[in-house]
Amino acid sequence: MENNKKFGRIRSIIFPIYRHELRKFIPLAVIFLIISLNYSVLRNVKDLFIFSTGVGETINYIKTVGVLPFTIILTIIYGRLSRVVDRDTRFMIVVGYFLVFFGFFYFFLYPNMDKLVLYQWLGDDTLEKYARWRGFLASIKYWPFALLYMNAEAWGTFVLGVSFWTFANEITSLEQAKRIYSFISLSSGAALILSGIFLSALHPTLRNLNLLVGVTFCLMLLLLVIYSALARDIRRKPELYRIEQKTEKKKKAKKSFIQSLKFLAKSNYLALIAILVISYGMVINFFESVWKVHLTELGDSSLSKTIYAQQSIYTGILLIFFVAFLASPIIARGWRFAASVTPIVALVATVLFFSTLYFKETLSPIAQSLGVTPALLAAEFGLVNVVFIKSSKYVLFDTTKERAYIPLDEESKTQGKAAVDGVGSRLGKGLSSLILSAYLIPHLGGGSIVNVQYLIFFIIMIALAAWLVAINKLSVKFHELTTKASLSKDE
Repeated sequence: MENNKKFGRIRSIIFPIYRHELRKFIPLAVIFLIISLNYSVLRNVKDLFIFSTGVGETINYIKTVGVLPFTIILTIIYGRLSRVVDRDTRFMIVVGYFLVFFGFFYFFLYPNMDKLVLYQWLGDDTLEKYARWRGFLASIKYWPFALLYMNAEAWGTFVLGVSFWTFANEITSLEQAKRIYSFISLSSGAALILSGIFLSALHPTLRNLNLLVGVTFCLMLLLLVIYSALARDIRRKPELYRIEQKTEKKKKAKKSFIQSLKFLAKSNYLALIAILVISYGMVINFFESVWKVHLTELGDSSLSKTIYAQQSIYTGILLIFFVAFLASPIIARGWRFAASVTPIVALVATVLFFSTLYFKETLSPIAQSLGVTPALLAAEFGLVNVVFIKSSKYVLFDTTKERAYIPLDEESKTQGKAAVDGVGSRLGKGLSSLILSAYLIPHLGGGSIVNVQYLIFFIIMIALAAWLVAINKLSVKFHELTTKASLSKDE
């Protein structure tokens, strides 16, 4: 590759991307925008569909008995696909599956919802009779919503978390990733703002929520077209995308799902990445489980929709601010520092939010002076904290995690990453949901998460401690690998 002049101080912060890299950067950013926009829209829609049932605890049971096993099944299928098809075909198949499902929901499941929901088998009297398990029963009663929720979560895992970043890592060097990954995340900020605007423009009816599902269906079609064009360009001019010519390696037998997990367990490096992913999943799921239950207790679907729209828009704005002014200086201070920002932000946010809940009565005069209820004040304050956690996650956690994969061999990048991001990301949320739904809510909370919310605070603190310890250990190994790679390249 040609030697590139170093950017000036201002350019290195504002836009540290060379002109010849735009051929790669622009289509990657557009693809990431579409994937992120779908993810943001689906994340809002799936929760609001569940909120319409009036049982906020349903989400935890769907994650436990639905999302986690569904993710494991899809991970097994993805692993088998990676053994028999190439990268581009695999991407098209993954996106194609979701295109079919969300089209099926939009054109068939929702229009026939009254016939499909189990009103007769699981009526309100049954949910009241078995109050401790009403969340689990509601997840069965509203199974089309549960199915939508599971697939919306899977989109974030397999298209955004695995397929896109596997593709990006294969055509990006360590040096490039350090400069451009945080700027690719600008697309995520734009996607969040757009999804918030979409949600704000619509009345909070189920019909309009389904209309947004139809929007994601159209965006998936567009995604397939753009990806096909980029993949064709890479095949025609590979020298413009591959930073280094890869030497021929002996072909190794592809691993099964179980073998991949054993491989993951034997690799301390991948295990540490898995701890990061699992810890984030547990922290954000515990935090949002408490916050979302307080949202449902507001009893106003229009208000919940407004708060969700605000979440998307504010997160997008803050994310763009992070990238424009803070990302480059933070990343320049080293991998460990950049990776530590998100858990520290989560630590501060958790302390502030749970303090608001604990001192709700004390803060009541403040809420009244602002013309809101204490419950709404807590919900809005939780919104602010979620915005900060997710903004730092998109800009710093995701990009530092993806950079950690680049020094690894091809096998670890594909099989290891699928196990970490496929199962690990859902394991964190699934494990926390299992703790909530199988023990805390029914046995200690009497069917309500509110009764155990302060115990959840201490569990979050433990997860954050594990997260920070894993970052410190992984940073040492990451430095060793990158130094070794740099020396080998010089030789």
